[in-house]
Amino acid sequence: MHSLANKRILVTGASSAIGAQIARDIIDQGGKVLGTYRTTPARQLEQFSTEDSFESVCWDALNAPDFLELSSPFDGWVHCVGTIHPQPIKYMNEIGNERLFQVNYFSATHMATALVSQNLLKPGASVVFISSVSSHYPYRGGATYAASKAALETFAKALALELSAKKIRVNTLVCGLVNTPIYQASVAAHSPAEVQRMEEKYPLGIGEPSAVSMPCIFLLSDNSRWMTGSQLLLDGGLMLNA
Repeated sequence: MHSLANKRILVTGASSAIGAQIARDIIDQGGKVLGTYRTTPARQLEQFSTEDSFESVCWDALNAPDFLELSSPFDGWVHCVGTIHPQPIKYMNEIGNERLFQVNYFSATHMATALVSQNLLKPGASVVFISSVSSHYPYRGGATYAASKAALETFAKALALELSAKKIRVNTLVCGLVNTPIYQASVAAHSPAEVQRMEEKYPLGIGEPSAVSMPCIFLLSDNSRWMTGSQLLLDGGLMLNA
């Protein structure tokens, strides 16, 4: 297994289903987590209430990460922040565009700037961004969402170049559909036939949060010390049909 013993990891978006799973697996591999939530601690964070290896802090991705001012350096950072807002191009508006980019893209750039400028990433640290296969496989109504994720992936490569002198690695997990509360809510809005057609596009089926978390643990561990600027595709075979 990929040991994270004595590593301190920042998980932004730890209250999401995927973020909470990543935090759980970091702790299980011996690491410590500082996890952020947006407003009130979500149900997913209740599992950490008795964990000495988990700390939480409220941070809205639209605001500056002021909580870092009192923080000690990290051995890794996982960015799980994101939102979805279907918006057909015909009805696209500035408010919707800005909101998606603020959450999906600028939250990452602002956090990266704060971490780097305050020297809060240790030499040899690992950064992992959670992106979406939509950046490569767009869908109707998802133009801005796909564009925001594509921007995030390009930013990750530029960050990898700029941090390479300190042996800090930056990689991206490009994910297909994952069985989370957000996915279940979207399924409820479609007919069973529509859901079946969508799921049939995935030869290995819809993913579970652990299918994202375990590759993330690998990227955080020293076993990925020769990987940076990479995009690891986790899509259950979706792109085989592209």
